[in-house]
Amino acid sequence: MKPTNRLLTGFTGFAALLCFILCAPVFCADARFSSGNSPIAIPFELDDNLIYVRVSVNGSRPLSFILDTGAHSIIHTKHARSIGLKLKLIGQARGIGANQPDLYLLMEKVSFSLPGVVLSPRKLLAVALDAVESCVNEFNIDEDGRNIPSPPTQQSSAKRDVDGILGKEFFDQFVVEIDYARRLLNVYDRSSYKYAGSGKDIPLEVGEQHIFARAQIKAVGRAPLAGRFLLDTGSAQAVSLMKPFMNEHNLLPSTEGMTSLPACGLGGHEKEKSWIGTLEALQLGEFKVAAPVTEFRLADPNTDADGFIGGALFRRFKVIFDYSRRRMILEPRSDLSK
Repeated sequence: MKPTNRLLTGFTGFAALLCFILCAPVFCADARFSSGNSPIAIPFELDDNLIYVRVSVNGSRPLSFILDTGAHSIIHTKHARSIGLKLKLIGQARGIGANQPDLYLLMEKVSFSLPGVVLSPRKLLAVALDAVESCVNEFNIDEDGRNIPSPPTQQSSAKRDVDGILGKEFFDQFVVEIDYARRLLNVYDRSSYKYAGSGKDIPLEVGEQHIFARAQIKAVGRAPLAGRFLLDTGSAQAVSLMKPFMNEHNLLPSTEGMTSLPACGLGGHEKEKSWIGTLEALQLGEFKVAAPVTEFRLADPNTDADGFIGGALFRRFKVIFDYSRRRMILEPRSDLSK
């Protein structure tokens, strides 16, 4: 149960294809609460900064889906076939890794059932997630985003399955609160939602597939730099910087004492490894995060973002994604000392 340092960046590589196939974001799914419009709480597993929820597809046994703000919803092709869903081959996924899997469009209506919520994407893709599963089980990422050696007692632990991705269609239809401390997704009706807490708003740019926010980074001995960051709960890292942004501002520090890891996505490992180090700070709205573990990516990017903000940073907060109002709300966790 060990995710890679950069999980699922491969989905950004075929954003244009997805936008052509899929409908406008607000209308990409039918969604409802199982009973009325009352808020519901959905338990999740947090495995090395990644969120796993149990999803039943067309009445199937519960499957393990990664909750990912950086992707559209998909299902593993092996499960689509086992359920008897009709698939149409439409090409190959284009993204991170050397061996891109085939990409299929599901030709019939599919229903995702979670506790208290039913979501029916009007268009849904199927992709083989074998390479993603391999990546997920290869590394052991701590809560700060560093790869750490697995204890001998864990080396033969059960494999973590990745059966699908629960992505943008879910966030488009609801207000989703991620309570990392309690391991709960609190899901609200977007039309009647009113926030009454003490958190702070972060404005969002909501695109066809991804969401973005403006943030500042500070490298040691350098003035702060503003950037446009893709917000990605499907990343185990705190911060990732993309190659063009790094090169433009000469941000890659001395690699002495740093570790290198391969970026990994739908097509497996990239040839170019990433360096894992730290920045002096990241400023996101009113929140300053000191010394975030940072991935310095050497592979060519498959996004126009300057970088990513991922799970190792989000887990420091209670995070509320409110796409309908183009905002993210952050509440610092009181149970954390840092």
